[in-house]
Amino acid sequence: MSTYREIIGKKIKKVSSDPSSGTEGEMWYNSTTGTLRGPAIVEAWISGSPLTTAREGGGSLGTQTAALYVGGESPPVVNITEQYDGTGWSAGGNMNTQRYRSAGAGILTAGLIFGGYQGPPAPTGAKNSTESYNGTAWTSSPYNLNTARTNAGGAGTSTSALCFGGSTVIPGPGYYLNTTESFDGEGWTSENNLNTSRQGLVGAGASEPAVIAFGGYTSSPPTTETNATESWDGTNWTTVNNMNTGRYLLAGDGTQTAGLAAGGITGPGTYKNSTETWDGTDWTAAPNMATGRGLLGGGGTPTAFVVFGGASPLSAATEEFTSSTNAITAASWSAGGNSPTPISSTQGGGTQTAGLQMSGQPSGPGTAASTAVNEYDGSAWTAGGAIAPGAASYGGQASKNGSQTAMLYWKGHYGGNKTTVSSYDGSSWTAQPTFPNSNVYGGGCGTSTAALSAGGTPTATTDEGDGSYNWTTGGTLGSGGYNMAAAGPQTSAVVAGGSPPRTQKTEEYDGSSWTTKSDIIVLGPNTKDMGFGTNSDDMMIAGGPPNKTDAVKWDGTAWATQPSISTGRQGGAGFGTSSTSGVVAGGQSPFKTATEEFTGETSAINIKTFATS
Repeated sequence: MSTYREIIGKKIKKVSSDPSSGTEGEMWYNSTTGTLRGPAIVEAWISGSPLTTAREGGGSLGTQTAALYVGGESPPVVNITEQYDGTGWSAGGNMNTQRYRSAGAGILTAGLIFGGYQGPPAPTGAKNSTESYNGTAWTSSPYNLNTARTNAGGAGTSTSALCFGGSTVIPGPGYYLNTTESFDGEGWTSENNLNTSRQGLVGAGASEPAVIAFGGYTSSPPTTETNATESWDGTNWTTVNNMNTGRYLLAGDGTQTAGLAAGGITGPGTYKNSTETWDGTDWTAAPNMATGRGLLGGGGTPTAFVVFGGASPLSAATEEFTSSTNAITAASWSAGGNSPTPISSTQGGGTQTAGLQMSGQPSGPGTAASTAVNEYDGSAWTAGGAIAPGAASYGGQASKNGSQTAMLYWKGHYGGNKTTVSSYDGSSWTAQPTFPNSNVYGGGCGTSTAALSAGGTPTATTDEGDGSYNWTTGGTLGSGGYNMAAAGPQTSAVVAGGSPPRTQKTEEYDGSSWTTKSDIIVLGPNTKDMGFGTNSDDMMIAGGPPNKTDAVKWDGTAWATQPSISTGRQGGAGFGTSSTSGVVAGGQSPFKTATEEFTGETSAINIKTFATS
């Protein structure tokens, strides 16, 4: 009998406690517990950040950390592109021809989309056009498919692709296609036919000579799904072992010897959540997705896959499948302790485990501004030192990147626009010299000794504070406005959103001037949003009117979607050290006490005890 060392190439170690990390195939004997332990594979789906636009039937390609979803029907039929980086979705370049149910091949920075159905209000009928993507923009190819088709399968690369099966849309001879075409970067060439004519199938393959085709349907109505799998060798298709569950309009990707199938539809409209993996010979059942759906997109490998969009109902959901020795916990919002009283038009600062919520509007119009200040310890709120009645306000600004024991609060509105400035030492507030202007509802950030005040109504002015509470004029915003989200230190800040004319604007500050960056996605007119983050390359915004649940993250280049908050709101407090560790609290409408905490995705080694006999 072979020994463990002969098989694996490593010996079993003796340790008194489990190591903090390990690799697949490594084992150890824990002398404290008397057990043989080691990393074990765990397979699971977790929730990812949603698409910005819910839709079905888009074209997809790429990997779990660099995927693309283009076109689709929301309705209407669209030409938009969204790109996934493993964390969230951001906007890509628009496709030249709007379409849905198209096929794809390649990777995010070198992709192809071909075929599809344009549908109303554009001219109807299957398309034969091809477009290529470079990670930024789409280019219409001069090379069209020989047979216009929709619901076809696609696989390979941008210069070695295969298109197979599909439909001509119009029922009649050839409605269900078995025709195959290959693409070499310089044109489409007709190849030998599939053995089973079908549409709604998908494929997997690293390049054109090595592809598998699986799933689809062969008649309508009634719709009859198939579990047929065929393997392409560059010349002919060969029927190989079937999937366990026949289905159509599913997601699939991988290579000829390592593929994955997920979701899809059976019969006249049963939406599946089942998953199967392919090892080159057989299909094996894997854990189910959380949400059954068809007409979805997907990409990746059997050990790292992502699916997105689809129906029914129309979906923006993203799910990630991982087969690894690491157990992955998805990024998410969780409920924190409720604040003592409902509050809105309030301000926050500090960290997720040592935060502040300051002043604000405690109920409807005309109510006196609250003097209450509350401290958060990561689970519960307690009363802090009250702010002076004369400094209490609606929509004040704060040095939100400061701390629970060193915070600045200034301006705001109640009984007129205020110019008050107050500093907090962890127990009490001290009045400081007044602010040089009364432009309220601006964006505030920085620290108590290096604060930043940007904009307000009706201005584009920036003011910088110092350790002596003196304020000097800084660079002018490119677009003035108010109710902006802000984060970062005085020399590396970002402000985003706000009331017109700002709406979806993003600007970064380097300590002297502002630079206009990419507009926010998803949130629409971004007034009274809750933001937090580290610097100009790291910010999260959640909520916004009217009671939105959307959350988006800024990385210095683009905005990407993040998991949604549970309680839609606007005008609450936001605080946290980074976009992966923050809090939102309070807000309206109606006035709320709800607190939610955000934690970024984490992973930990999955250690298992193995039997010794």
